[in-house]
Amino acid sequence: MKFYIISDNIDTQMGMRLAGIEGVVAHTAEEVSSALDTAFADESIAVVLMTEKLVELCRERVYDLKLNCRRPLIVEVP
Repeated sequence: MKFYIISDNIDTQMGMRLAGIEGVVAHTAEEVSSALDTAFADESIAVVLMTEKLVELCRERVYDLKLNCRRPLIVEVP
């Protein structure tokens, strides 16, 4: 079981990287969508951490994935 972070802040991503959590920094809806596709394609990723700002960018897609997909769990990080 692995964690994956999609962050809008390089400091958050680096802090998580120090804890052993891989991830990406995204600033646009297209980048977020691509990162979500990557996370959902990897069977070993069980939890996707996303910052609030990025959830707001792709609210409909994120909530659709939360409601209709069993894996991975998407957690919103303040």
